[in-house]
Amino acid sequence: MAVRVGMISLGCAKNLVDSEVMLGLLKEKGYEITPNGEDADILIVNTCAFIDAAKRESMDTILELVRSNRRSKAGVYPYRRIIVAGCLAQRYGDQLEEELGGEIHALVGTGDFHYITDVCEAVLAIGAEPCVRPFSRVSRVPTYLYDHRSPRLRTTPPHFAYVKIAEGCDNRCSYCVIPQVRGRYRSRSIESIVAEVSSLAQAGVKEVNLIAQDTTYYGQDLKDGKAPAEPRADLPSLLRRLIHISDIRWIRILYGHPAHISDELLDLVAQEEKICSYIDVPVQHAHDEILEKMGRRTTQSQIRALIAKIRDTIPEATLRTSLIVGFPGETEQHFDTLMQFVEQIQFDHLGVFAYSAEEGTKAADIRDHVPESVKKERVDRVAQLHERIAMKKRQRLIGQQRVVLVDSERTIVGEGFIPARGRTQGQAPDIDDVVYVASGDGCQPGEFVKVDIIDTFGFYDLIGRSVQ
Repeated sequence: MAVRVGMISLGCAKNLVDSEVMLGLLKEKGYEITPNGEDADILIVNTCAFIDAAKRESMDTILELVRSNRRSKAGVYPYRRIIVAGCLAQRYGDQLEEELGGEIHALVGTGDFHYITDVCEAVLAIGAEPCVRPFSRVSRVPTYLYDHRSPRLRTTPPHFAYVKIAEGCDNRCSYCVIPQVRGRYRSRSIESIVAEVSSLAQAGVKEVNLIAQDTTYYGQDLKDGKAPAEPRADLPSLLRRLIHISDIRWIRILYGHPAHISDELLDLVAQEEKICSYIDVPVQHAHDEILEKMGRRTTQSQIRALIAKIRDTIPEATLRTSLIVGFPGETEQHFDTLMQFVEQIQFDHLGVFAYSAEEGTKAADIRDHVPESVKKERVDRVAQLHERIAMKKRQRLIGQQRVVLVDSERTIVGEGFIPARGRTQGQAPDIDDVVYVASGDGCQPGEFVKVDIIDTFGFYDLIGRSVQ
C-alpha cells in the first residue's frame, strides 16, 4: 500500500502555496494524499511564526498531534510520524528538538520544503516508534524559490489560485521576522510566472491572486543584479503579460507596500478590466513617530497622498489595510492619531493586530513596551470603529449591481438551505467578506453572475439576487 500523507497548513496564503508544492512533490513520488489526518502514516504541519498568536496556534497543533501519538500507544489511534515544516521549524528548530525531540520525527525549513520526499523517506526509516532525535533539513539561509516546473496539488477551489511571485523580504521593518525566516527578496522570472498562470488557466482557474511579502517590490532584486536580469522586470511589466492569458478573468494583487506603489501600477489597474480594482496597502500606523520606529519609510502625509491618488485614479477602488497597535512607545496621543486616520480614510477592509515583540528584531529592544491589556483595548477600539465604517459602506451598496464569482453553490440543510456564496472584485478569498446569493439556485462554483445587492448581513457580508 502507498504511504498516506496528511497536511495541516497554517498561516497565510504564501504558506499555503508551499504546502501545495510539498503535496505535489509527494503525489508525484507515489505517496497517497489524505485529507483525514487520522488515516495518515505521516502528518506534516506547515507552521507559521509571524506573531505570538500564530506561534501559539502552531505549537498547539503540534502538541495535540504529540498527545494523539501518546494515546496511540494504548491502541486508541494509529501512531503517526510528525514532520514540522515552515516558519516555526526555521526559527525555533533547536528549541523544538530540545523540547519535543523524541516525539517529532523531522524538521523542514522554509527554504528546504522541496526536499520533502527525502524527509518522508528518512522518517519512514525511523520505524513506528518515537525517535531519538528528529531528522533535520533546515538551511541556515533560505534561498529556494519554486517555479512553474514545481508540481502543485492545489487545495483551493478549482476556479481560483494563489501564485507566489517572490519569496523573502528586503524591507527590514523593525518589528518583522520575515527576513530571518524567509531570507532576502527573491523574484521569480516573468516567464516562469506566465508559464504557471497559463497552466492554471488551462486547468480551469478564473481568478489568480498574486502574493509575496511585498508584491510591489517585485523585480527590484533582478534589476540589482542579484538574479539573471530580464527586460523591465517589475510588477506592471508582469501584469501586462498576464492580462493576455485569455481564460483568466480576474488578477488580484495582494500585499503592496505603500512606499512601492507606483503611478504606473495605478494607471494600469485603472485601465485593465482583468486587474481587480482592489488595492491591498498595509500602512501599519498613522503617526509619524511610530512609523519611523517601525522602519516603514513612509509618513502619514505620504500615505494620505497615496490614498488620494488611488481614489482619484481608480474611483471604484476597494482599499484594504492592516494596522499594528501597541507598538513600543505608542502613547494615547499616537493611538488617537491612528483612530482619526481610520475614521477619515474609511477603508473598505481592515485587519488590526496587537504588537508582538519578536526575538531578534530591532523593535524587541525598544523600551517602554505597552501593557497587554492596553494593546487588547486598542485592538477592540479600532475593530469597533471599523465595524461602524464597514456597515455604512456596505449599506451604500444596496441597490447597486455587481459581478460575483461564485465560490459555493446553494446547499440544502434539513428543511432549510445555505445560499450560494461568492465574491465581487472587492472581496479577496479567505480574508474578506462575501456575497450570499439569495436566489442563486443555478449558480455553480467558478461562474461569474450579475447580482443586485439587496441587503447586508452582519457588519460585513452582502446579500444579493441573481439577475441571470
